Amino acid sequence: MNENQSKNRPLLRELLIFALGELLVLGLMYGVYALLRRLDGPVLLGGAAGAAMAMLNYGLTALGVAMAADKAEQGDVKRAQSTVSLSMALRYVLLIGLLVLGAKSGYCNIIAMVIPLLLARLVIALGEFFRKKDR
Repeated sequence: MNENQSKNRPLLRELLIFALGELLVLGLMYGVYALLRRLDGPVLLGGAAGAAMAMLNYGLTALGVAMAADKAEQGDVKRAQSTVSLSMALRYVLLIGLLVLGAKSGYCNIIAMVIPLLLARLVIALGEFFRKKDR
């Protein structure tokens, strides 16, 4: 195993844990919509799009932080800070653009798109809770 593979292994594990948590939240959200008899195509597509956007955002955040950490290790702290700031700005622009696109298309329920994004913080907190139990 080369250095990059061993360096990326914890990152991939975190992404997998987050993805599983998002899928769980998505299933729960679909269950609530079904109980309310509001589960339809736009809700299904909106929820899937929102969960995918949350996973993409988390992955891009992790990638940006990893790149910034590499730059900081090389002694370029200013460049590391600007990398994190630029990464955050680009992610927000991407998320807003995808939300607007989904809302304007009429194919996605905007509330179903936003719920997985709002619950991403809960998924991260639950992942931390279970990780501390493992150790």
